[in-house]
Amino acid sequence: MRFILLLLACGLTSCTSNYHVDYRKAVQNFKQGDRPTGPWKGAWKSEVNGHKGPLWCLVTQDPKEPDTWTFRYRAGWGVLQFGDYKHPVKTTLQADHSLPVDDKMELPNNYGTYAVRGKLTPKEFKFRFEGNGDKGTMTLARPK
Repeated sequence: MRFILLLLACGLTSCTSNYHVDYRKAVQNFKQGDRPTGPWKGAWKSEVNGHKGPLWCLVTQDPKEPDTWTFRYRAGWGVLQFGDYKHPVKTTLQADHSLPVDDKMELPNNYGTYAVRGKLTPKEFKFRFEGNGDKGTMTLARPK
């Protein structure tokens, strides 16, 4: 839960984006293909205390740096608490069109460091997070 609370705190203090607008556009323009980019929707869950919440993500590839991918998250916790966070990741698209992720997120304002591990495919988004006494899963699918 600390992980998501920290994402929320960072998002509320450091991100003034139009996430909903960008997400809706990404969903409208999305066509399933062999790339892991685009919109994702699902949930996060802490294995430490059972807390959970909704999670959205927009995955994009940097056109100037092809081995840099941005995971732009919107996480929810509680009834009306949401926050946005961008996580740039250095990784290489594999021959099977998957992205292996084994990275650390340095959250701003000394909120800590979280390890994020998983494999993103064009059809599956399953990651694990761990740090600051919390650990859990992020499981997302393509929005319908």
